[in-house]
Amino acid sequence: MSEFLMHFFSGLLVVFSIASTFMAAYSVLNKYRLRSVRLHWRAGKLKGYPLFATVFLVLIGILSILAVLVIRDQSHTPFFMGYLWMGSMWFISSYLSSKHYITDHGIVKNINDPAQTIPWYLIIDYVEHANDQGIQYMFSYAHPNGIGSEAFNQLRLHVPKTHVEAFKKIIALKLQLKLDDEEVPEINWKKLQP
Repeated sequence: MSEFLMHFFSGLLVVFSIASTFMAAYSVLNKYRLRSVRLHWRAGKLKGYPLFATVFLVLIGILSILAVLVIRDQSHTPFFMGYLWMGSMWFISSYLSSKHYITDHGIVKNINDPAQTIPWYLIIDYVEHANDQGIQYMFSYAHPNGIGSEAFNQLRLHVPKTHVEAFKKIIALKLQLKLDDEEVPEINWKKLQP
């Protein structure tokens, strides 16, 4: 039974290592696919880094160092290296996907999720709220394929203090003129009500 479990967990480690490598490669390709990036910042939960991936990588790194260098457990070195590789790939993927990118074409909140990429021309309004760490923006945008109440969505975006001025300049260029010059559209309230 223990031999079966050993093979099962070894196979599981190989599968997850391959999957995390593909996910990291996909994230790197998506990052280099972005064009005309004007601004970007880290947005993870742990001082800008992704929480779970960072904790996992640090924990596995400490355990690997302890096992291989201090305890000198040579028989399990491939397992620790596999976990270290998987943790590194998970960290790269999470780090890149948690960054926010502001481009000439729109806001990219997650490079791996196209639903969280909002072109400037779809944004119809925005609200900003200042706090100690920066400014919280809430963008209202029209979804092109939506019907009724599903046609309107919101995107919340926290801009850190270090990027507020640059972000305001981009907003002024991309949205201020568009929103100021437009007339208020006629809204058919009967169609919006369920």
